[in-house]
Amino acid sequence: MNALHDIAARALQDFFMLNVPLARAAEISVHSYDGNRLVFEAPLDPNTNDKGTAFGGSIYVIAVATAWGMSSIKSQELGLDGELVVAKAEIEYLRPLSETLRAEVLSPGQESLDHFKHSFETRGKAAFELEVLVNNSEGKACARFNGKYALLKR
Repeated sequence: MNALHDIAARALQDFFMLNVPLARAAEISVHSYDGNRLVFEAPLDPNTNDKGTAFGGSIYVIAVATAWGMSSIKSQELGLDGELVVAKAEIEYLRPLSETLRAEVLSPGQESLDHFKHSFETRGKAAFELEVLVNNSEGKACARFNGKYALLKR
């Protein structure tokens, strides 16, 4: 991570720990941010179900948080200040996960970022659609999350 990316990741970590009790309970942390990819992690132990695998609700929470984090960072990088909310969310559970929860999201492309900024500046609202993958250590997808995140003028 470069210095600016490191600062963004630390600010995001602090935000979740201070403002989202469920993220604290799940021990979600920002693993990395490189300007294009954001990765959140959480240990399996506080997120297990009765089968000893990752609880579906915990997988959902880390996926929602990861996409929200990317939306927040990109809004800040674009110089936009508003209220960020989840507008739509859907998850598909593909296989059990019995290790660290690791959620990854890629930044929207430049065209999407430009459209987002223009929409917010002209209409007072804008939205990102993001896909988060929760993979196991072999790189196999255990869950696929699709979310729409809206930034609204305050």
